[in-house]
Amino acid sequence: MINISQWFTAGKLEAKVYRLILKSAMFAALFMGVCDYAFSSPLLAYLELLFAFASSLLLLNTYRSTVSYPFSSRIFIFFMALPIYWSLLCSESPLESTILFVFLPLISIILRPFKEVIVLALLFGGSFIGIVLFYQGTVELSGIELYKLIMVQILVSVFIFIYVHNNRNYQEIISMQSQKLKAANLQLEKLYQEKSLEASTDSLTGLNNRGAFMPQFEQLHARFDRQRERFCLILFDLDHFKEVNDAYGHSEGDLVLQHVAKESLKAVRKVDMLARYGGEEFAVLLPNTPLQMALSVAERIRNAIEQNVKTTGRPITASFGVVEIKEGMSVSQMTDLADQALYRAKADGRNRVESAE
Repeated sequence: MINISQWFTAGKLEAKVYRLILKSAMFAALFMGVCDYAFSSPLLAYLELLFAFASSLLLLNTYRSTVSYPFSSRIFIFFMALPIYWSLLCSESPLESTILFVFLPLISIILRPFKEVIVLALLFGGSFIGIVLFYQGTVELSGIELYKLIMVQILVSVFIFIYVHNNRNYQEIISMQSQKLKAANLQLEKLYQEKSLEASTDSLTGLNNRGAFMPQFEQLHARFDRQRERFCLILFDLDHFKEVNDAYGHSEGDLVLQHVAKESLKAVRKVDMLARYGGEEFAVLLPNTPLQMALSVAERIRNAIEQNVKTTGRPITASFGVVEIKEGMSVSQMTDLADQALYRAKADGRNRVESAE
């Protein structure tokens, strides 16, 4: 059984089509109302002007969306029926009465879903036949005329219903395919972002990996060539890390690396780029930073690691090499100089910061 409450939510028509119908009905009803007021019946003119006014309000609502489309279309059909029923009951013109009444169910077919169209067809068709057959003083139609009128209305309604129904099915298929395509694109975009993040992130520490670090390094180097915006590179390596793995196992070594990454992130700025360069070695890029400031950042990282990173009570330390970009210096030369400073820090006792000269 049809749930009547669903009638107020089921069925949709593209807004621009409904607006076109409302505009056409508004202007047609306004024109007929003026003509009928001047040459025919003032009461019919008032009903037609009321229909035009209701159409204009419903048209305005389609832009504001304060009333749902199903309810709006029912209101439209109701106000359209008022002058049509009056014409059927009071007009002596068979042509006007029958044409207008055939027009009513056709609009209903276009605007409403099939289940509701059946109910409206029974309501309008039944009342039309009843009025023609039993109401005295209205348009008089012979039996054959009434039969022909009903058959024409049924045939035209069937053709229009087939066209509208197929068009709706086509639109629904296109809409479903569009939604599936949109969902697939979103899924692909999400997968691409996940894979991009996975490809640029070190799985153990969550830091940028070397693959993500080098493009940023080259970008800062190119910016220096164009704008002379200086920057610094820090390389640091954990001291005696192999002994940690040998003594306590790689799982304990992984925890140390994670803790070092966490403490190092706290010591750098948001604009700086911290990466796991390889194994127990880390790298930091500091944009728009002079050497002295970079040395301070390196010292801050060194101190944070020494104070906060421990394994089974044993403190972990790191050695640092710092270099500032100079005229004519390439990316590989900067890396080599930072490495040399790092090795000097190792040779001079570890747990210290050295700069490239």
